[in-house]
Amino acid sequence: MRIKVERGGRIFEVRKPRTETSEVNVRRVDDITYEVEINRTRVVSVRIPYELYEKIDAYARRNKKTISDIVREALVEYIIG
Repeated sequence: MRIKVERGGRIFEVRKPRTETSEVNVRRVDDITYEVEINRTRVVSVRIPYELYEKIDAYARRNKKTISDIVREALVEYIIG
């Protein structure tokens, strides 16, 4: 998404930072009832050594998962145990 920002009397078009997203899942229960689940997430950017990135990427490919899935699971395991 792009937004317009005014600075010093000039207007610039910049990309709006994505820091929060919502994933919406809708499931039909019957003809008139739907179940809606909303998962809110935050986007976090971190810098890691390239060698670590290569290891995470290889692990993700072997396990048919995304890098985000691997990092998220590792953080949950590390913090929650």
